[in-house]
Amino acid sequence: MSTLHAPQRTSAVLAALQHPASTDRPVRQTVLDRLAMRLALALLLWSTRPRADRAEIELRRRARCERDAREQEWERRRALLAPRR
Repeated sequence: MSTLHAPQRTSAVLAALQHPASTDRPVRQTVLDRLAMRLALALLLWSTRPRADRAEIELRRRARCERDAREQEWERRRALLAPRR
């Protein structure tokens, strides 16, 4: 095919291939918009979290009480075994 006789592009195709003008660029989001989107996402994630049932809540409470009792015992032993000044 000879490049001297090749069909030329139309003006519509040339306009589509050009870079957009500065007025055609989308407006950037404001800080308030970004903050609102982050807050909405956080609330959505928080509202869809799995809920604990009563047995799991009771199990956690018992584990916390047992851990507190162990820590109190360790502190009591440490206080009794520490050298006197």
